[in-house]
Amino acid sequence: MKIWKVLLVVLTLGTTSCEHIEMAQPQHFEEYTSNWEMWPIDTDWQLGNEVIQFINEYRISKGMDLLTKDTGLPSALAAQHSNYMIYTQQMSHDGFASRAEIMANNGAVAVGENVAFGYENGYDVVNAWINSPDHRDLLEGNYTHIGLGIRTDVLGTTWVTMLVFRK
Repeated sequence: MKIWKVLLVVLTLGTTSCEHIEMAQPQHFEEYTSNWEMWPIDTDWQLGNEVIQFINEYRISKGMDLLTKDTGLPSALAAQHSNYMIYTQQMSHDGFASRAEIMANNGAVAVGENVAFGYENGYDVVNAWINSPDHRDLLEGNYTHIGLGIRTDVLGTTWVTMLVFRK
């Protein structure tokens, strides 16, 4: 009888143990664990157009010329940097010198960059920059064009890179 009890305990322990539960992976998880330089570089232009609208309204209020949207190279470089910030989960200007050099090699004579994350609308992004002296200086700078890279991570956080430049 004792052997049956021991065998029953062994069988019970063998069939009931702590479960290892794997968390469901966020949608597109693999996209965000691979080489960030190869991630898509499309920009959320709905939000991007809001950002440009509020920047240009601010510039008009200061008697400045409007910035012209450039969806080409500057926006691609900005989107790639937003991907980098998603990958590192840190807001930064890492690699700005390289982006500025690429822009200079393509006709820009002056380049500036602002970054932001966690804002849900264009007004809040631009308002944050206006309320920061260094960021405001770029909004008021002698620039003619703007490129934006706006990307959203798997948790829904929006990351923004703005490149302003003068040709």
